[in-house]
Amino acid sequence: MTTPYSSLIIGWRLQGRHVLIVGGNQVAANRLDFALSAKPAKITLVYPKQKITCPKLLECIEKKGGSGLFTFIDKEFNIEILDSAPAVDLVLTAANDAQLSQKIVAATRERRIPVNVAEIPQLCDFLFMPTYRDEYLQVAISTNNFVARNIDKKKGDLALVTRKIREHVLNHVPSHKDIIAASNNLALLRKNLDESGGNMSSLSKIIDPLPLEQLAQLSAKDIAALTNENHNSLLSEGTFSDIDEASSTFSSDEKQSDITFVEQANDSYSDNIEDRSLIKSNIIDNERLGGDRLVDGKNILIDVEIQPWIKSKVNDKVLIGRLGGNQLVDGKTALAYVAYALSTNAFIYPTTRSAYIGKVIEHWCANNVRNAFGKVGQVEKMDTRVGTATTILGAATMMAAFSSPLKNKDFNLSSYWHFSAFATSQTIVNMIPNLYILSVQHIPLVIHVAAQGQDHEMNNTINYHDALQARDTGVSMINSFTVQETHDVALIAHLVSALTESPFLHIFDGIKITHELTKADLLSYDDIAKLWIEIKTEANTLKQQRNSHNSIIDAIETVAIKVGQKLGRHYRLFEYIGAHDAESVLVVLGDEVVSVRETVNRLSQYGGKVGAIVVRVYRPWSVRHFLNILPKTTKRIAVFEQVVNTKKGSIRNSSTLFTDISASFQSEIWVIRKTPTPIIVDVKYPITQILNARKIKLALHQLVSGVNIDLNADLLSAIDIPPPSHSLKQCIFWDSEPLGTVHTSAHIANVFTNIPQLNFSSLSTYDVYNNGGVAATRLRFGPDRICGVYDGECGADYIGIHDANLISKYDILHAAKERTMVLLNTEWETSELAMKLSNDFKHEAATRNIQLFVIDAQKIVRDMGLSTSSSTDAINIVLQTAFLRLNSYANLDESLQEAIADHYDGVSEKEVTRIVRDIVEKTQDGLVRIDIPSMIWSQLEKSNQNIPCNIENNSFSPNLDKPSIQKRAKLDSWHRIALNLLFKEAYGQKQKTRPDLSEKTFIVNVSENRRLTPLTYERNLFHVEFDINENDKFTYNIGEALGVYGHNDPDEVNQFLQYYGLEPNDVILVPSKEGNQYEARTVLQLFTQVLDIFGRPPKRFYESLAKYAKNETEKNKLLWIASSDGLEEFKRRVDDTTTFADIFYEFQSARPPAEDLVNLITPIKPRHYSIASSNNVHPNQVHLLIVTVEWLNSIGKKRYGQCTRYLSKLKVGEKVTVSIKSSVMKLPPLDSQPIILAGLGTGMAPFRAFIEERAYRKSKGKKVGPIILYFGSRNRAMEYLYGEELEAYHAEGVLTHLRLAFSRDQPKKVYIQHKMQEDAQLLYEYLLKKEGWFYLCGPTWPVPDVRDAITDGFVKAGRLSKREANDWVNRLKDLERYILEVY
Repeated sequence: MTTPYSSLIIGWRLQGRHVLIVGGNQVAANRLDFALSAKPAKITLVYPKQKITCPKLLECIEKKGGSGLFTFIDKEFNIEILDSAPAVDLVLTAANDAQLSQKIVAATRERRIPVNVAEIPQLCDFLFMPTYRDEYLQVAISTNNFVARNIDKKKGDLALVTRKIREHVLNHVPSHKDIIAASNNLALLRKNLDESGGNMSSLSKIIDPLPLEQLAQLSAKDIAALTNENHNSLLSEGTFSDIDEASSTFSSDEKQSDITFVEQANDSYSDNIEDRSLIKSNIIDNERLGGDRLVDGKNILIDVEIQPWIKSKVNDKVLIGRLGGNQLVDGKTALAYVAYALSTNAFIYPTTRSAYIGKVIEHWCANNVRNAFGKVGQVEKMDTRVGTATTILGAATMMAAFSSPLKNKDFNLSSYWHFSAFATSQTIVNMIPNLYILSVQHIPLVIHVAAQGQDHEMNNTINYHDALQARDTGVSMINSFTVQETHDVALIAHLVSALTESPFLHIFDGIKITHELTKADLLSYDDIAKLWIEIKTEANTLKQQRNSHNSIIDAIETVAIKVGQKLGRHYRLFEYIGAHDAESVLVVLGDEVVSVRETVNRLSQYGGKVGAIVVRVYRPWSVRHFLNILPKTTKRIAVFEQVVNTKKGSIRNSSTLFTDISASFQSEIWVIRKTPTPIIVDVKYPITQILNARKIKLALHQLVSGVNIDLNADLLSAIDIPPPSHSLKQCIFWDSEPLGTVHTSAHIANVFTNIPQLNFSSLSTYDVYNNGGVAATRLRFGPDRICGVYDGECGADYIGIHDANLISKYDILHAAKERTMVLLNTEWETSELAMKLSNDFKHEAATRNIQLFVIDAQKIVRDMGLSTSSSTDAINIVLQTAFLRLNSYANLDESLQEAIADHYDGVSEKEVTRIVRDIVEKTQDGLVRIDIPSMIWSQLEKSNQNIPCNIENNSFSPNLDKPSIQKRAKLDSWHRIALNLLFKEAYGQKQKTRPDLSEKTFIVNVSENRRLTPLTYERNLFHVEFDINENDKFTYNIGEALGVYGHNDPDEVNQFLQYYGLEPNDVILVPSKEGNQYEARTVLQLFTQVLDIFGRPPKRFYESLAKYAKNETEKNKLLWIASSDGLEEFKRRVDDTTTFADIFYEFQSARPPAEDLVNLITPIKPRHYSIASSNNVHPNQVHLLIVTVEWLNSIGKKRYGQCTRYLSKLKVGEKVTVSIKSSVMKLPPLDSQPIILAGLGTGMAPFRAFIEERAYRKSKGKKVGPIILYFGSRNRAMEYLYGEELEAYHAEGVLTHLRLAFSRDQPKKVYIQHKMQEDAQLLYEYLLKKEGWFYLCGPTWPVPDVRDAITDGFVKAGRLSKREANDWVNRLKDLERYILEVY
């Protein structure tokens, strides 16, 4: 009853074990320290002494080295160490070398020794739990290594492991009294450290060596001593920074580096820490991603979850597909399985957001899954646009230059290459020009085409017409019509494509077959590789005829026979169904094939002289094979073909299949037979036409009668179709997304996999735009082979209405037949049914004599007291239990609980089994049959309401845009966080830099903050330099901007918190964007670093705040400001820079709790500043040029730019959180091209970087082009920014021309445009003759004048007309040689 990845988690103490530790850093020291306290039999530390960087480790080696317990080996790790006596029991590594870690992992797994690699969870066999010391759980051993190795990628697996570990911990941790005492002491330690300048690192150093019991027994005197000891240690190490005591916060780290504590959102924060009623589907979460499914036995696998297929690992590459066999798959997964096996490269062209074909291959590649030839595939996700497939063409051309399956005499599997692509009909239309080239160049490629599109109302349609537009490109075209066939035909297509070196289109129904879930026989990857080797011998006979018409047909026949022998199925170019003496024959190749097959089979079994030819291979067209399969008795042929427009004369009304067949009867092969030519009828049907069994029978009836075939004619009541097998049951499930029941049918399908002799087919359609999201699933099951999907003409044997609200919106009983079983899930009392059910429903129920059952799944779940988080999954268990009971199989009844429980997880397997057992029992008791008063209900008058009997099919998955349930922030005391520090691993506690941000961030240290203007000057322009942490891999390019995450002023924050009544050191837990986690910050940290409390609120804030106002006058005023009537007042407040804090000060009765402020107040946004340095010149630094922004509002209150104020107060050594943003400001591609720079004030920043970079390149011997700098500011004495540097560059010749415009240094103001007017000849020569680049950075106001100066220069020096000059400037813009960055 576990998931494919779950494990038996067992606690393992190290006492009496031999522990091997590899590493020389602090982490290795921590592991050694823990292992020593765990009373092991032996500890061996392996690492070169000269590489050890941790003093504590060296000290330990000196003290304990050579003792019986501890052995130090002064050399690099080698495999022989693992084989030495005594035997190593487990390995703890902390090596910084990833390659060494992989080497260790490979060696330990070879010897079946568990290993844990620090900070690389995907290489771990177990979770390391040092918190619990000797007495409690120390190591969580997983009996299935896959769990631990993948916890970083599969959050659900980590949650499962954590829950099980915590279950163990809750049963074995020290007494609650000890925990409380330890937490209190931890809080006191933290307080003392704050006062003495310590930080969170100091706290960790103190508590890590202390067992919990000792921490609980500390006295106030002990805590003071520990604090003083830490204080003295900091003084001796010189690690104190200048800290403002008035703004004391969670830790000094938090003030400077935006460090946030992130914890696993285990139910501890939902007041549910020991919730033993938790139950959760182990297939639902992944299925919500809209992924593809693979199933082995009873474990459903979605997207990349292919664990049951894994046989072994070589060099950490996953090998899959060794089992093959009967699997639960949909069509797109079955063909992807084959395509991945035989492809080295895959190109995916998605046209939907989810559930697109090829999606599963993205995940297989990402997880290093190997194909049939031992290679890890490569995948590229492409866009559909004009010229689609150019990338494929280029890649194939390059590959063909190196190897070819046919040309290379020394061919082996390792040199094999083959391409696959995944597309839809609309993509093929854009590919057509390149398909001609691919065909001529003999590219081994299979494009799997889902024949799908959308109508004018954005509903999904089956679109073969567009896919078949490629018929004249020379590309071969082969079709499949069932899930099983997608696998088999994909195999044939790939093998033939490789053998003949020709491209193929593999076309299939993109609506039904692609998403139909059923059992299919998959050939194992081992067998696929063997089959390829067998078939490759046929290549020799094809070398001389490569890509010819006959060679491809012969290859298809040869491969189809061999594949058929291997699979036990037969495939031909054309396949015939029906009577051997048929007189009326249908020819089909589109979505009608499934209906035609089943209808013709059933009719011919009852004596009808009818038949059908299915076109398997459409291109190349084989006249011989078509005529050979046609019954000699044929008198009439109807050719079905999908068209866009059925109107006569329409350009999109051509019938090429009809033309191919007509031409076949003019061939020499037919003429020499001297047989009468049958009547051939062209049957065109539009893309939106649904061809069911009755439509097919109508067409046959009209064909036999000699009348024109009209698929829209009234169906004759005399047209009866023999029913399918009585053993086949058809079901429909109606589900709604708001109720969360859309996955019930998926669970039923998984339960059915437990019955080997049972066949079934399931297809879900989704309407995500109407009625809050509705899903309809059609399920067929029985012991006989199932051909095709649900047959609506035969009616449903079972209808599950899982949301009673749908009854008024859909004609659900339209699909019912005589005595159909109907299950209604409703909270209505049985006595209320007659009143609440519509007359239409009751009339149909009585007329069709349905068997009505009701169940109240919600009540059953509520009465069991299950947790809120489990309610949806529990409701699904109720509904699937009811279905299985009403459609009972003996073997299902005996193992019903186990069959259902297999697909759920909880606190423990035992607990899940108990919950499922209880739900099953309650469901049996709660299932009520309703006696329908047929005489009364049948007499009811039906309404004239026209409601649909089917849902719109506008999505392939549930709604991706539905709002997720947002967890609420929580305010708590610091004691709660103490538990996370005491039990870090159990709570998943870790530190992150600004986890609330989506951008990649870095921490930099202030190394210089220098004012460039005199202190007496009114404007503060300053230069800031940041040191880059070498481990951050922080680099930047010329012209990029630095995003700075500024802090609010701590004094103002403290003032607001005091007014609002918030305790600065209380902890607030904010739901993380990264899944099931919480971010823990102090209130002060939150308001200083995250919330823009001193920013301008949007209009909606006033309306939101009004809900909290207790004073009616204040409430009405807030609502008025938010209304259209208060627009002028709102604008006034915006102009005055009224802040969030101002509004709280003004409206004192509006006091939202701190937890709600997190969502009410917008977060602080980063401010971006052009980088003023070159990374080549300053490889470990980044520089900024800033001006502080200050102003007075209308009432004389001073306002500040939040980030410039923050930056101006930074001191050397402080930490700042930053990110990188790309920019249009880039240097020309050629160093020799001139650059003209126009900068005003701080707009000089990127140009300083430009000049530095040009100087650097010149110093490396490169020839650099001329530079003109036009720099403008107010006056030379105060604002000549970087003046000395510029003069030096000018003197060296790097800066060719230096033009300075100090506007206020003379009576008449001079600006940069005036200086540019003086350089008309230079501008013309550099920009037009020498293809130079122009840049302007600064305020927007000079842009028109600067442009005029350039155009006037072109007119004056180049003798161009004004229009020509303007055209040249526009052309420079288009060429990205005229670049503006203005603000």
